[in-house]
Amino acid sequence: MRSSSNFRWRLVAILAVFAMIAAACGTESTSTTEGDTGQTPATTAAPATTTGDSPATTAAPTVEGFEYKIAVIEDFTTDNVWAWYDTENSVYNQYLLAGSVASVYGQIAPTYTLAPSLALPADPPIGEADGDNWVIDVPLRDTQRWSDGEPIDANDVAFTFNTAVEFGLGGNFLAAYPQASADDPDTEEDEFTLGLISVEAIDDYTVRYTWNGQPGLALWQFGAAQGPVFPEHFWADVIAGAASLEDVETASGEGMPSASGMAYAGREEGSFARNVAVADYYDRGAQTTVYANGAVEWTSPDGTTENWGGTPGGDVIADYTTGPFASETLFSVYGGQDQAVLALTEGDVDYWITPLGLQRGLQGQVLAAGDLEVISNPAAGFRYLSFNTRKFPMSDTSFRQAVACMIDKEFMANNVLQGVAVPLDSTVPPGAAYWANQDIEAWCAGQSQSERVASAIQILKDGGWTWTTEPGWDEGNRDVIPKGEGLRGPGGESVPELTLLAPGPGYDPLRATYSLFIEDWANDLGIPVSAEPTGFNVIVDRVFGPVDWDMYILGWGVGIFPDHVTAFFECSGDSATGGFNTPGYCNDEFDALAAQFNEATELEVARDLVQQMDAIVARDVPYVVLFTTPILEAYRNTLQFPFTDTLDGVQNWLGTPDLVGQQ
Repeated sequence: MRSSSNFRWRLVAILAVFAMIAAACGTESTSTTEGDTGQTPATTAAPATTTGDSPATTAAPTVEGFEYKIAVIEDFTTDNVWAWYDTENSVYNQYLLAGSVASVYGQIAPTYTLAPSLALPADPPIGEADGDNWVIDVPLRDTQRWSDGEPIDANDVAFTFNTAVEFGLGGNFLAAYPQASADDPDTEEDEFTLGLISVEAIDDYTVRYTWNGQPGLALWQFGAAQGPVFPEHFWADVIAGAASLEDVETASGEGMPSASGMAYAGREEGSFARNVAVADYYDRGAQTTVYANGAVEWTSPDGTTENWGGTPGGDVIADYTTGPFASETLFSVYGGQDQAVLALTEGDVDYWITPLGLQRGLQGQVLAAGDLEVISNPAAGFRYLSFNTRKFPMSDTSFRQAVACMIDKEFMANNVLQGVAVPLDSTVPPGAAYWANQDIEAWCAGQSQSERVASAIQILKDGGWTWTTEPGWDEGNRDVIPKGEGLRGPGGESVPELTLLAPGPGYDPLRATYSLFIEDWANDLGIPVSAEPTGFNVIVDRVFGPVDWDMYILGWGVGIFPDHVTAFFECSGDSATGGFNTPGYCNDEFDALAAQFNEATELEVARDLVQQMDAIVARDVPYVVLFTTPILEAYRNTLQFPFTDTLDGVQNWLGTPDLVGQQ
């Protein structure tokens, strides 16, 4: 569950999208409001023409500016962009590496406006039929340069796609470059998958995307058009000499040129990582104005003005100049939230970047420092409980429904977590109001605890489950007495000891607390579950590795366009084979809708399909969506951002720290 230079989704420990975040020195911030999510997958989309953070040259910085000091509470696990996009897709790797990556199109904050990055046309071309195939040609600009001066061109785009295909790269590559598959006429099943057949450089500045059918919004405008682009001249020798995927993903990315104003300059495991400024960044000095209606006016360093996302209108909500303004960005690794807040209050760092946001219990400590600001924004993501549906008893739908029934989200949010958490029932966050299915309700919604126990018992009985000692509610003690014992599945199988993995209290006390309550509720039913505090990176490795787990709690940061719903639950996207379907969930009804969603070219059609898919997920419960929290963020008041009022907070756009200035 890892996220995008617009990673589409982030594993918050994770689609969220990186675009332009902060502000230019001397440019007045047009929005100063006050600012929290959890885990992240990714697909990309580099911010349009004004991109962000990146790995690249390791030369000493030549930009006169300040050292931008950032705290993180999880270590980076790779500096290799192929590994980051494949299996090492932690949001922390994204924070460090996103700016290195180019893309043909991207999205601009704070409105998530789709806009060109490498491309010349303001909107992704629709293309045309070519026999049974569909061809889309995209002309590129000839002004973009990697940080070492080499052009960013069509050869880089084709090289990235072809490498992903050659080595069978999964993870975010599956969403960024969905690959076509043909139907085998010798089988009864329909193996046809709409996707890319090839990506070619027709010439240095024209990319041709060939599909096996007309792609819809999810596959093209919000998929391949925003796919990652890596520098061929840096990676070509590595790829040519690689005998295996491991050879590709263990090569160091240090020295890789960047597509933005900041370039990766090395790291020390468990301690720190650095990005340095690119003095001759091609977009340095560009001016971006974002309007309330979503339109963007962009003026290049040479004075040429373009409009994207419609005709500018309404209030100006962001107006900023592209840097870099910092000479370098230093990410320092701390052992937990308390240590990060201490570093902030003592002046050791300027900003704490975390997909979780600042815990409310620490807010007073931050504000008491006097030189720190706290902002609040709605989150684009959710925390959730996931079941490994590949193994018993998690494979049984009634088992998952009964556990979901026992979880009282309102009680947790209001009584246990003291109003910090907001209960959620849908995988599409309510902030994405156009897409969200308002009719979805949690299992056993509105029931008292005694009613939940009775309902959960009945769900299991109806599913063929039995006990040697059936649980029951004791009204006098207001508790489950006796607790269930000897629970057996419909086939008479005994339920083994199970483990629930969740981040520990030092990383996220909310999910740590939730795991203990779920343990108790499950034990009441006779389900022998033990909550096990586990490091975020450790959970991610187990979930995306040999799928060695029973249940876990993590979080996703997602984007506005809800293609994460298909990525998280489509059978072909099983995380065991490189995708984001961590439960290993398979449902033919869901997959048929997902196929239609991938072909949908109209927003209204896509919305109806995603709402149907979300309802199926709520019914079958591969996930129990638990809660979200507003994103609270703390930073030193000497920093200047172009806007602070943005979905998912400033942290969601820190792919472009070359826009952060100092007052």
